[in-house]
Amino acid sequence: MNTLSLIALLTVFTAFLTYIWLVSRAFHTHSGWGMAVLLLSPFSAVVFGIKHWRADKAPFLAYITTSMAAIAFWLYLFSSWGGWELLHASQQVKEGITTHSLTERDTQSLISISQSFDEQSGLDMQSSKLLAQAKRELALQAEILAAAAAAETVGTGKERLDFDRIDKKVKPAQERYRLAYVTIKVADAPNYIGSTVKVTRKNVLEKEYRLINASGKRLELAQRAGSGSYTFRYRNSDIEKIRVLTRQPY
Repeated sequence: MNTLSLIALLTVFTAFLTYIWLVSRAFHTHSGWGMAVLLLSPFSAVVFGIKHWRADKAPFLAYITTSMAAIAFWLYLFSSWGGWELLHASQQVKEGITTHSLTERDTQSLISISQSFDEQSGLDMQSSKLLAQAKRELALQAEILAAAAAAETVGTGKERLDFDRIDKKVKPAQERYRLAYVTIKVADAPNYIGSTVKVTRKNVLEKEYRLINASGKRLELAQRAGSGSYTFRYRNSDIEKIRVLTRQPY
């Protein structure tokens, strides 16, 4: 623990001693005042100090002064250690975990800020549950993207095999296909893993996704965003309509 941390603890200890002094004076005045100052400070302490200013202004002023000094000093330390940046980074990671849009950059930023905060404050933030949750979320996203890529590769390979068979059996004049979206039942979604789909949800306009997985009562979908992609999980009951992109002969 560094020198500033020791000074901060000393200010807290001093404020605690003045608080005990004020509580003892309140009990000396009346047991009711004593319990109020003990349990409801600082509000009851202010009321007590004002009402008994002449007799107990010394402990009251000492309590107020040391308490304000301790709060101000700890706020200064928290700010100088990067505490506000740590709170902001933590909030970003929490939102990313909740919306399944967490990025490696956000996680690395939280780790870096946490390490800096630990070194300056002497506290241990690296073992926080939030970092563990962030690492699990990134691992899950990596697995989903890998599964989607594998499913897309398998689907492309199957399509090539199918078209090779068609080339052998069907005359060129009959090989006429077009891409079209066909409405399917949500219950049939597991048959189209890896396909491009358009989903309409309640009170939400139709959007295009890649169907990654369909298990239980949820669909897992991916949507490209810049150089990466985001994954989503929607309940089947929230989906009003789903259409899958298929090759249709004409």
